[in-house]
Amino acid sequence: MEKFILRFILLFRGIWKSLGINYEQFKVILETKMTLENRKPISFRKRNSGKSSSSSSIIQFVLYLIFGLIFMVIILSIPDRYLAVSIMLLSFISMLSITLVSDFSPILLDTRDQYIIMPRPVDDKTLAISRITFIAIKLFNQVIALTLPVLMYVALDWDIGSVLILCLQLILSTLIALIFVNGFYLISIKYLPIQKFKDVITYIQIGLSLLLFLSYYVGPNLIQSIVESHLTMEQLRFLWLFPSTWIASFQPLILGNSSLPIIVLSALGILAPLGGIYACSKLFSRGFNAKIAALASADNLPNETSPIPRDNTIKLPLYKKLAAKVCSSPVEEAGFSIVWLISSKTREFKQQLYPSLAYLPIYFVFLFLRTGDDLPMAGKILKLRDSGLYIVMFYLSLLTILTVFHLITQSNKYKAAWIYHITPIQKPGQLMTGVLKACLIKYVLPFNILFLCICIPLFGISSLNDLLLSSAIGGIESILVMLFLVKNYPFSKANQSNSKTVTNLLILGLLGLLGYLHKTIFHYETLIWILAGLGWIVFFLMLKYLQREDWKSLAYDDN
Repeated sequence: MEKFILRFILLFRGIWKSLGINYEQFKVILETKMTLENRKPISFRKRNSGKSSSSSSIIQFVLYLIFGLIFMVIILSIPDRYLAVSIMLLSFISMLSITLVSDFSPILLDTRDQYIIMPRPVDDKTLAISRITFIAIKLFNQVIALTLPVLMYVALDWDIGSVLILCLQLILSTLIALIFVNGFYLISIKYLPIQKFKDVITYIQIGLSLLLFLSYYVGPNLIQSIVESHLTMEQLRFLWLFPSTWIASFQPLILGNSSLPIIVLSALGILAPLGGIYACSKLFSRGFNAKIAALASADNLPNETSPIPRDNTIKLPLYKKLAAKVCSSPVEEAGFSIVWLISSKTREFKQQLYPSLAYLPIYFVFLFLRTGDDLPMAGKILKLRDSGLYIVMFYLSLLTILTVFHLITQSNKYKAAWIYHITPIQKPGQLMTGVLKACLIKYVLPFNILFLCICIPLFGISSLNDLLLSSAIGGIESILVMLFLVKNYPFSKANQSNSKTVTNLLILGLLGLLGYLHKTIFHYETLIWILAGLGWIVFFLMLKYLQREDWKSLAYDDN
């Protein structure tokens, strides 16, 4: 399919030349990228297997086909065709944009081209547009899967003119998503310093992940309220601000609605993608080659020539103060500092971990809102306190431990881990307890403090012992995870997509069982205090055992 799309795109030679693109170079770049992409092995098999990725593409196609059923449900549920198409296209553009940011950003910002293409006389326009076009080709399979259920339904239920217009609307919506994401990247890479650009991309990916997570909760409720209230586009005029509404206005236009707002919105629906293509090719692609080459450079080191204070006092950073207070040996402080510093500076680590951390406050908000839908605010608080549902949040926060310890051993620069094996670390257990303490203080303690500040005012001082008990269980869980799942030094293993799924499911099941038992007995305050005290005693005893562990299983990936 992708080869057919490539041949179809290359037929429009005159259009590509009119955009100022070197057609011969454009053709060679696309054909080469397509050949290299098809030779990639399947991600869930062993590396260097050399097998085709066709089966993984089929699995991905089926998954997107399932997502496409959601768009069909939107068309089925909302009786107003204009509003239904507008919301469906908004969801479609949002999903494509999130996919582009999460999956296709490495293609647009691929720095490997600097070794082959950039030394050649390839101008900025040709390189930038060839990358965007290659992304569009790769995206086409997803577009077909996402839109196939909708097109099958409207082909049976609507007239032929509306079906053809819907096909045009889907194409324009795909262009809008491509132009929006890639245009933003081109503008950012043109006007921002490279260091800030890398940070911006990381936090945008995190933000879009949260947006997708929120849409799972907000979307169904929004559609339900629209259906039950029989709302129309005239009553939801804020949707006129979105390009999806501009493109959706083609539907009432062909049905005979030639009012001024519909004509203006339809014109915007055509001009927006055309203007975006012109801007990306003519205005924002200048200097693209130089910026891509700069992306490959290492991060700028901090300025080491800062003036020394006259009073000869040096202010210690926060992590050193914490390490001095909670660590019992220099080796333990070293493990604490390594994890604290590298996790703060590694973008890949933050990009994978921060969304899962940000989900927890969102869980709490929705748990609060969904409890007693018809109750006032005071009634919701009373029901959460009497039922003990707030304890669920304590145990959900413990899930971050699994994510942290899964990521803490992985790194793109894992070969630097040889340093662990030439240093005189006679007690590696102390290094790993420093790693454990850094993870707990940096990624678990803040949530406990946040929940404490929320739960005591809302649910009373009695929630303190519940938090102490769940924290003790989380500490014991973290030690067990380190003993049985963490088999590598911090940041010493190559990134891997597969994980110990069965073991993680068992841990999740155990946490769920403990949370249920805790919720069952939370009214017995004395028992909760006793269990919390015993839990912390067990945690500190296990911490001493962890320090004495010889960790013979520790290794690093030297492949």
